[in-house]
Amino acid sequence: MFDDWIGRRTHPRIDMNLPVRFGLIAVKGGKRRKARFSGETMDVSMKGLGIRMNCQALQMIPIAIEMMGDNKKYDLEIGIELGGEMVSVLGEVRWSLFEIPHLLKMGVLIKGMGHEEEGKWMRFILEQYRETPLKAGTTSRVMESIQMASSHLNKASDRISQQVRSYGVKAGK
Repeated sequence: MFDDWIGRRTHPRIDMNLPVRFGLIAVKGGKRRKARFSGETMDVSMKGLGIRMNCQALQMIPIAIEMMGDNKKYDLEIGIELGGEMVSVLGEVRWSLFEIPHLLKMGVLIKGMGHEEEGKWMRFILEQYRETPLKAGTTSRVMESIQMASSHLNKASDRISQQVRSYGVKAGK
């Protein structure tokens, strides 16, 4: 089921529980922190996801503080399991909420992913949009999102084709 997203988000989110694993990656320099975490999604969209994880609040508060705000130090390097396949994304924590004593919830903006991952993610999300019942009034916005994603996939495919042709020309010389 879609959440009440009109006015808050560009893309509708779909309630969905997918296993995720994530780590921290420094905003400056890209250095990875050793700590790894696991949880699951609460919802997903083309450009964002909600994540929840069980944790000790007292241990996570200092880390959560370093993931948000003007002085944030870390983004998330997230692996999302899509039916046996892992998709890797770079995410920025936009909000977090501790539900004491053992639950951390985070809203994450997807900042980037590789071309192949982007294709897998977009196809997965488009399929979910097609299969999920819509709330009244959201159909046109969802169709806009599907059209935008389709256009984005076509552009990515064109870029990859150009790179392959360019490589073929260089290799043939």
